[in-house]
Amino acid sequence: MKKGLTLALAVMLAAVSLAGCGNSGNTSNGGGNNSAAPVQTADGKKTETVTIKYVVPGTEPRDYKEVIQLINEKLAADGVGVALEKVYIPSDAWDQKLNLMLSTGENFDLFHIMQDRTPFSSYYNRGALADISESIEKYGQNLKKYIPDDIFDGAKIDGNYYAVPSYWVEMSSEGEFNIRRDILRQNNLQEPTNPDELISAWETVMKNWKGSNKPYYAVKADFDPVSLHTTILHRTYDTFPFTVKDKFFYVNQNGDVKSWIETEEFKKDAEFMRKLYTKGLTNPDILVIKQEQAKAQLDSGDWFVNFGTGGNLGALKKNNPEATVDDIGVVWFNPEKVYLRPLTFKNGNAVPVNSKHPDEAVKFMDWMLASQDNYDLVQYGIEGKHYTKDGDKGMKAINDPDNNNKPGYKGSESQNGNVNFMRFDLENSIPENNKVLYEPNPDAVNSIAANFVFDPTNVRTEYTNIVSEASASITPIYMGVQEFDKTYPAALDKMKKAGLDKVVEEYQRQFKEYQAAQGK
Repeated sequence: MKKGLTLALAVMLAAVSLAGCGNSGNTSNGGGNNSAAPVQTADGKKTETVTIKYVVPGTEPRDYKEVIQLINEKLAADGVGVALEKVYIPSDAWDQKLNLMLSTGENFDLFHIMQDRTPFSSYYNRGALADISESIEKYGQNLKKYIPDDIFDGAKIDGNYYAVPSYWVEMSSEGEFNIRRDILRQNNLQEPTNPDELISAWETVMKNWKGSNKPYYAVKADFDPVSLHTTILHRTYDTFPFTVKDKFFYVNQNGDVKSWIETEEFKKDAEFMRKLYTKGLTNPDILVIKQEQAKAQLDSGDWFVNFGTGGNLGALKKNNPEATVDDIGVVWFNPEKVYLRPLTFKNGNAVPVNSKHPDEAVKFMDWMLASQDNYDLVQYGIEGKHYTKDGDKGMKAINDPDNNNKPGYKGSESQNGNVNFMRFDLENSIPENNKVLYEPNPDAVNSIAANFVFDPTNVRTEYTNIVSEASASITPIYMGVQEFDKTYPAALDKMKKAGLDKVVEEYQRQFKEYQAAQGK
């Protein structure tokens, strides 16, 4: 990170949802110039305009059309030759809809990637990504200037770029969690230092809770600890540091690769989650909770513990009017242990292989970082209507009572933000979160598998089968809904029959070759 990102600036606007929850799948035209037409730049030159379609998870903001028109006017005035059209897909339909668009060759030019949900390598391995190396070389000067090389290199496969990372977060933040310190005080509780203490405190809070909505563990069910942030538990295991790569593979810093679901660490995670479930700390309907339901609970302020970071004072005050920014704290189990980056970047954007406009997609991403004005327009909307500036890097959102007391427009910094341009809500964001998320951690280390890309071509059928089988058989066990000892043997047998051993063997072979190429 740039040295200019200081503690004084490390106060972030409201935390951005990784998945960008939404409830409307309607596509938007939004003022894009869909026919190539010449535009005149400020210096009198004319250039052809190409409209690119950018597909993202979430819900279209109320004032989207007004803001996108201004974005396109600015793009035209700057002579970029690009107009933008964004297509919003509800987060819970994201994977299904995006996969359909990719498989049918639907016409679009840019889409969002969540590395902790479906890494860009997964799209690459199915032949869905365009090689944008040449476009970045020609038109990505600002991208290369404001995204550090070690992060940008994480978007390479065989030396070529297949994605553009969003440099918006310190990845070593994986492994911590948020806790409500005001609730600890109300219940005369100490901050937990291990998983058992956390469960005990949570039971007390649940018993004494006065609100109408119980402070359940708010999450959409999965079997991937990186996606769920159950990685908070891993710091308590003697075998840490290790990471779970690509959902199925345990990789430690010695280079050992194992089948994750066959490790003792997986069993310990599942046993912890079973305790949460049986003690009523997770929603009894946890297996069918949708992403927007989990996010709505966190946004309401009716929560005690959030695995990962999030929250802002505005949300907290909804049901807790006396709350302050210091009421949300960051907890690490065994804070003396190493801070590990499981991935070099968490989110990014890629160009689908069927796009006819890869250069223009890169031009747009580069233009965003060409000036603070460009960035502000895309991320925060119209100054004076959606936000006001607060000093050099601060901002205040202008909330509209007719829009659920939220600004009429807000971009997504998790989708395409950059720490060099981010503005900070100096009143409502959580200082401890911002320090963890947006300041460099000099003690952090990268997982040795952070930039490893698995190619399942040789085991494509088996890989597809184990993904499907794990969703059905492993998720209920990992979420604690099913008792481990009673259901695990049959679930593992199904995974083996689906081809787990063959996939793990292939992963081990490729990782060994990767290490050899790295000189390790």
